[in-house]
Amino acid sequence: MIGKRDQTMTRAANAARGQRVTDSALILPCVGTILFLLPIMWLRSSEVAPAAGIATSTALIYLFVVWAGLICCALGLALLIKRFGVGRS
Repeated sequence: MIGKRDQTMTRAANAARGQRVTDSALILPCVGTILFLLPIMWLRSSEVAPAAGIATSTALIYLFVVWAGLICCALGLALLIKRFGVGRS
């Protein structure tokens, strides 16, 4: 009897964990959009003193790093979703 109760509690904990991972995967595009729009707010080096502004090349490197980071996060979340079996009946 005790083993069945523990198994039920473990299943419930895994379901809750899987739901959190799914929620994280749904929020990832919103986070990516915000991170991609950040360089729009940066001051360009031509608008102010060259030393105080951000160069276009720096903004492009930032965008590439964010893009690669989002791919890695999506891969990690996909593996976690597969591990917890979220969406399976």
